[in-house]
Amino acid sequence: MHDMSEAMANAIARVFSSLCWAAVCVSWGGCIAHPEISGKATVTRDGEELAIDTGGNGTKVVDASGEVAGGCIVPKQGELAVAVQKKGAVFSSFDMMDEAGWPYASVTIEGSRYQGACEIIIQEQPTDPYEADVSAGPCDLVRLFDGAKVRLETAVFHVSDCSGAD
Repeated sequence: MHDMSEAMANAIARVFSSLCWAAVCVSWGGCIAHPEISGKATVTRDGEELAIDTGGNGTKVVDASGEVAGGCIVPKQGELAVAVQKKGAVFSSFDMMDEAGWPYASVTIEGSRYQGACEIIIQEQPTDPYEADVSAGPCDLVRLFDGAKVRLETAVFHVSDCSGAD
């Protein structure tokens, strides 16, 4: 039997490791190689639409400015992870991962984490094993301590120069 909690913990650790590496690169004035992530995720909460994007309505690539951070792992041995964080925003983080067939998404809105199973579509680029178009939604995400829900309407990201999951 697959231990889903261990799998999720490992995938989350890899994504946040990438985010921490990006933060180190920013503090050191940049690194030679860093992931390029562009895109946007939209949720509805109590009829209100909220979005997180990488800039330019999802067209700008995450850079070293520090306003938006991102990390990714593209499929290799069946794993995927994409994460975007935007400091100070109401909708401050989005991540999706698919490890061994367990597709999952989570968002942070006003400090509360909502999470749940969500179909993820991956279109790998044939010329680069570390590049993909990734989308998720629609799906419901739940805040675990009280059952409150948000709906992930859509999430569409293009990622490249991502690390491969070993």
